[in-house]
Amino acid sequence: MNSLKINYFSKIFMLALMSLFVLASCDKDDPNPGGGGGNVEDGVYIKGEGTAFPDFSSKALFKTAKNEVTQKDRSDLLEVYMAVKAGTQGFNIVDVNGSSQKVYGPGADWKLVTELDVDEPTGGLWKGALTESASKFTVPEDGLYHIIVDFGIKKVAMAKVDWGVIGGATPNGWSSSTAMTASAFNLNKISFKAEKLILLKNEWKFRYSNGWKIILDPEFDLGGGSKGIKVNSNFGGTVNALDAGGANIANDVYGEYTVEITWEAGVGHKASITKTGDGPVLPEYPEALYTIGSAVGGWEWKTNDIKLVPVHSHPELFWGIMYMEKGGEFKFSPVQDWKGDFGKSGDATNGVYKKGSDNIPVPGDAGYYMVVVDLKKETIEITSPGVYLIGDSVGSWDAAKAENKFTVGSDISITKSLVADKELRMHVAASTLACDWWQAEFMILDGKIAYRGTGNDQDRVKTNGGNTTISLDFKAGTGTIK
Repeated sequence: MNSLKINYFSKIFMLALMSLFVLASCDKDDPNPGGGGGNVEDGVYIKGEGTAFPDFSSKALFKTAKNEVTQKDRSDLLEVYMAVKAGTQGFNIVDVNGSSQKVYGPGADWKLVTELDVDEPTGGLWKGALTESASKFTVPEDGLYHIIVDFGIKKVAMAKVDWGVIGGATPNGWSSSTAMTASAFNLNKISFKAEKLILLKNEWKFRYSNGWKIILDPEFDLGGGSKGIKVNSNFGGTVNALDAGGANIANDVYGEYTVEITWEAGVGHKASITKTGDGPVLPEYPEALYTIGSAVGGWEWKTNDIKLVPVHSHPELFWGIMYMEKGGEFKFSPVQDWKGDFGKSGDATNGVYKKGSDNIPVPGDAGYYMVVVDLKKETIEITSPGVYLIGDSVGSWDAAKAENKFTVGSDISITKSLVADKELRMHVAASTLACDWWQAEFMILDGKIAYRGTGNDQDRVKTNGGNTTISLDFKAGTGTIK
């Protein structure tokens, strides 16, 4: 064979070797098919026969997670969602750093948590120390799992994931999740779907297994007065850009929807929402409106029963006078539940907020405040109580007359010379309470404050005349005439 032919075959052989090298270098999805040392990208992996990844894969890499306490990334805190099949095959957590590989498995303290924090997922939650071990993490049933590890405090947790929706827009309000139906189990892709779901014009979120967060360490000092390492088990933001622990998702149109959230290995979660029809006809305005919050006794519906007064002939209007605590906040709901609840949006202009989702702060010191809710104009007014006498007992039928206004203190009272044997009539007024005085009046009957509301004309109380003090305790619902 002459030298030209030898050179030609030599070049072909070298090109073939180079091609093999390039192909091998481009295999990013499975950087180490044999599972041995060498060509594996640095990172923390799920690796095991109980998953879709018996060998190293970039689709099985952990990612940095937010600490729910600060809602900021914590470099030591990592998470991954992974489909795991039941049985003994399971998986390990493998930390690859150059040529070094550390394999982690369940330690002696790894266990199912039976005493859950009220905010933790209920579908199955395991916790323990991060332990170097070849033993496998295993699960009792096929499903999607959220796996969390913190290398700073050497702890690991795993939770069963069953997605649902929750919020003021959803059938169960903020009290409990509405379940979604999972697709058939698959190691690479699992979807959860809710069909013919009625959503109100309000806000909502995705959360799994009825929990808001997983608590790894409640007391870890983060500095600046913050404590704890916790991981979000909910998604907010927007349907097209899910954000762990993010802001509530707004639903702007009442109707029937199909909502779906899909996990895919190496991709994460994506969601969709499709309006499929109109919802049942709703009353234009609710029959009742309740107040709840730290300003008025707490956030528990079971112990809070503060009902606003409906305005006669104005189904869009409600008012109330209540004692509020300094620094407290409050909201409203048409039912005694976290369903259809609302608060304010932005800042107040002359004491008037636009209706929104934020808690409403008490605007000053502890004391009596009057609230007026206009559901048509979507406004909420917070003001000093405007309570007035009116009628023949004070010789005037002019509404909201300054000389007939009650003084606000530890109680709400007025001392005034009244005309004898005339009916004692009282009403409230505020800048956004656009109604006739009698549509927002009340009486003192048998020592109790009795509101007209949407009812007929009330029984009458006649005055004895002369100098009279009328005191109103709206907190106790009582009144006196002396």
